[in-house]
Amino acid sequence: PRPEMAAAAAFDGLSREALMQKVVELQQGLAELSVKVDTVKGENNQLRDDNTVLKDYLNNLMAKVGKLSNLGTTAPSRVMIQHNPDGAQSVRVSDHIGELTAPAMDD
Repeated sequence: PRPEMAAAAAFDGLSREALMQKVVELQQGLAELSVKVDTVKGENNQLRDDNTVLKDYLNNLMAKVGKLSNLGTTAPSRVMIQHNPDGAQSVRVSDHIGELTAPAMDD
């Protein structure tokens, strides 16, 4: 038997009041599912926006790193790290993501 026939058979023999109650229950279930779908869509959109922000942040960071001269040829001194105005700084990306900080340099 087809699924709709099996579903229809499940309602056979129910009183009018019972059928009406079933309809109300199914409508409530549908409304709850619709709310969940809308919530997930909103979360998905927020994550897409956050991914775009992170992608831009990483692209900008990589562009900045690409401009650094002699990158990786010598270990940075502690003095340079501490007094470098371009050193690690926290950047507030968004309320959802929080702050990003460049990794600290260890000796």
